[in-house]
Amino acid sequence: MRGARVLGVGSLALLVGAAAPGCATKHDIRDLETQIVGVQARQDSLFRILQRQNREVLDSVRSTTDLLVRVRGDLGHQLLDLEQQLVQVQELTGQSQRRLQDLNAQLQQRQQQLQTPAQQDTGARPLPLPGGGPVQAGAPTATSAADLYALGQAQLQNGAAQTARIAFQQLLRNFPGDSLAAAAQYGIAESYTAEDVDRALREFDRVVELYPSSPRAPAALLRAGGLQQDRGNVARAREYFQRILARYPSAPEAAQARRRLRTLTRQRTATPKARSKASRKRRSAPRRVAKGTSTP
Repeated sequence: MRGARVLGVGSLALLVGAAAPGCATKHDIRDLETQIVGVQARQDSLFRILQRQNREVLDSVRSTTDLLVRVRGDLGHQLLDLEQQLVQVQELTGQSQRRLQDLNAQLQQRQQQLQTPAQQDTGARPLPLPGGGPVQAGAPTATSAADLYALGQAQLQNGAAQTARIAFQQLLRNFPGDSLAAAAQYGIAESYTAEDVDRALREFDRVVELYPSSPRAPAALLRAGGLQQDRGNVARAREYFQRILARYPSAPEAAQARRRLRTLTRQRTATPKARSKASRKRRSAPRRVAKGTSTP
């Protein structure tokens, strides 16, 4: 500003000096001063504009710098969180692997126990007959398919599913061609119903696959259909009941299968409350358990 004014005064002096030889009038001098003032005003306006633009640029640079700092800080926090989560995942993975190893060891131990024959000349102790208590000298033991089946049934009725399963599996290993083999396979499937329904369904399917001509086959299909119905899997339950009608139309289970199919048809149009009540009634109904050691 001061330099512009000095420039303007110097220009005025030069103009006055140049106009002196021509005897410039006072009017010319005033016009010249007005022009100089206008030039100075424009210079001041341009200077203010440049100052404002400079401030805006500086503000923009500061805002960009602040944003970059915040972004870097946020990224740093996110990377730290990711590292912590990765450490937690690694710890959980290690725990899961150790747990899987423990379960695998237990499973192998259980399989070895199941694969060991109950009766060998090496002194292995046979399974006791139902009646309780440890095996003593001269006590009756499960030495036949009938004994093993009776033991499995008794343990199953007492709620000892694993012990019952061992008896049925031993029957199938020692007496695979016995007439009670199909009933033993059915008992294995039944022992899983309270702890692993999917495994129970597979074992019931094995009854039909291994012993299709046995009376236990339609019974297995009926039981499997009931499990699927209890789970709300209407389509799969219907398939099991229809298989009974197609393959075993004269079996006693065929009449029950027809009733179940009619129930499923009614449940399709029933209210949710009515379906829930029917399901509870079906689960609370007593299950048919084979008596004694009679051939199925």
